[in-house]
Amino acid sequence: MEGIQKKFGNGQGLPPIPLPSSFSRKNTGDDAGKEAKATAEPETEDRELEAKKLRRVLASRQYSQKYRLKQLHYIMQLETEVKALQAEVAIMSPRIKYADCQNSLLRAENGSMKQKLSAFSGELTFKEAQYEELKRERQILKQLCIMYNQQQEQFNKM
Repeated sequence: MEGIQKKFGNGQGLPPIPLPSSFSRKNTGDDAGKEAKATAEPETEDRELEAKKLRRVLASRQYSQKYRLKQLHYIMQLETEVKALQAEVAIMSPRIKYADCQNSLLRAENGSMKQKLSAFSGELTFKEAQYEELKRERQILKQLCIMYNQQQEQFNKM
């Protein structure tokens, strides 16, 4: 925006508008005075119309220039956001890769622990069955011992 203002020097950022040739018309001929009076009114209307047209063109140019500057500002804002997001991606990408690697390691460790747990669970089931078997055997031996002791007592009494 500043570059445009510096370029044209009028503070509005627009190039100077050349005036239409109707502003510099000069009547030539012998009866210029008579014609000037007769056509003075239409000539002023023409000038007013030209002036209005010129103002409209100028306003349109100013609006267009303002719109283009607004677009440039928006584009620069978007470019800034893109750069910020690219910087964020550059920072986050290694972090994501590291997290993915850690995740893979943890998944492998979890699988290994599940296998160990399964093995320990099978071993526990085996040990519980063995314990129950030994418990039954102990009960049987205890009963046998009681019976033997009773037989011994009976034998000793005789």
